[in-house]
Amino acid sequence: MPHTSATSTELPRGRPRDPSRDAAITDAAIELLIRTGYDRLTVEGVAAEAGVGKATVYRRWKSKADLVIDAMATLKPVAGAIDTGSLDEDIEQMAAVSCSPQSQRLLQVMTSVCSALSREPDLLEAFRTRFTEPRIERLTEILDRARRRGELAPHIDVAMAASLLPSLMLHRALTTGRPAGRAYAEQIVSTVLRPVLGLPARPSTPHPKETDD
Repeated sequence: MPHTSATSTELPRGRPRDPSRDAAITDAAIELLIRTGYDRLTVEGVAAEAGVGKATVYRRWKSKADLVIDAMATLKPVAGAIDTGSLDEDIEQMAAVSCSPQSQRLLQVMTSVCSALSREPDLLEAFRTRFTEPRIERLTEILDRARRRGELAPHIDVAMAASLLPSLMLHRALTTGRPAGRAYAEQIVSTVLRPVLGLPARPSTPHPKETDD
């Protein structure tokens, strides 16, 4: 009699995984990250926020760090390339994009996980590939194009210059507890980035009702 493998006729065990629950859990993790920070985030709290049982979360993610990494991956990067044909206009648009509601939300998540980066290597890697590198890459592309157009001198350190706006925006958020606003982004561009690029500093546009400090 031919042997029939038990696995060939075995039915799947349990209920199929519900993608809507995955989304509810990762959304809850992001909300709690922003509200409480990584260190105070708990799987129990995420489960309660998402309206699911703790076991439902642990069936999907073995640890808090794994859950946060997947939650971070659901955040959409700021869309659209910036290429106006002018360095000044490209940088102005980049400063505006860095202060959009979407960018501010991403910045809030970045600040919420910073305290854990030194002890969570996987979280650090996700932070780097999801948040810091894409921002620096976008600015690097803008500056490389400007150099090819002759707007920047060949000796300008594009890699260093491209890291200034993202790094200083994050630093501001970490030291104040709130995302930096448009006025601060324009101040970085006007008084820090432009001189580093060999361009004259210039006054930034005032934004009366905005509070960065």
